Amino acid sequence: MPKTLRTVVICVIAEILNFIVTAIFYHGLKIPLFFDTIFTVAVVFYCGLLPALCVSIGYNLINSFLWICNKGVFDPFIFAYTVCGILIVFSTWLFARRKDDFKISAAITALYLVLIALLSSLCAIISSGIIDYFHYIYYDVPDMMNPIKSFTKSFVQHRFSLLASCILAQIPISFADRLIATFAGYGVYRLCEHHI
Repeated sequence: MPKTLRTVVICVIAEILNFIVTAIFYHGLKIPLFFDTIFTVAVVFYCGLLPALCVSIGYNLINSFLWICNKGVFDPFIFAYTVCGILIVFSTWLFARRKDDFKISAAITALYLVLIALLSSLCAIISSGIIDYFHYIYYDVPDMMNPIKSFTKSFVQHRFSLLASCILAQIPISFADRLIATFAGYGVYRLCEHHI
């Protein structure tokens, strides 16, 4: 199979699997973590920056469209979360592009993955918090954000500013999601590396 076609097929499969994982864990099991970037992280490692950006942007485009179709309401902010996905891809790629460093030892690999999780969660926390801030001001936050919305309300009740509350509310959920998604995505990459 030509390399370009192979990359396209991998990206399409990753896109589908991101939706399946999110449907199972977030919508089905009601776990307040999205897990919508596990296969995007795998694509960063396996195919590189550009294919992973396509998967990330594609996920948010499709998700925005599905949100409009399922809820029957246009949410002008839902696509803005694409920024979070793009930042996650870039922050992962900063480390993933030096794949040989991951082969030094298991401890070094784990350290790199923790660094990726920390950097990508910082990017997601700040960008999502800012988007949520504008979301609160101009549009009611959709039900899918209820776990974060609950944290935000709690911070506001304790006299934090709305912007600070929106950013602080992202910390527990975004960090846990990024840590799990980074390690799981790397695991998927290693499986693909050996079997595809």
